[in-house]
Amino acid sequence: RLCGYPPFYDENDAKLFEQILRAEYEFDSPYWDDISDSAKDFIQHLMEKDPGKRFTCEQALEHPW
Repeated sequence: RLCGYPPFYDENDAKLFEQILRAEYEFDSPYWDDISDSAKDFIQHLMEKDPGKRFTCEQALEHPW
């Protein structure tokens, strides 16, 4: 983990699954303040909700981060 916690969290499982399905996550401060923009870009592409826009394995391996 880059920031020390998972990207999705809720005490309520139904709300947690809603967050996952909507791909709702944030790079919360101060935990993400020292993480590079390149790393954040990589994560955003891996966690893209639309499968057509999400990185393929090949694209992930080619990412500069």
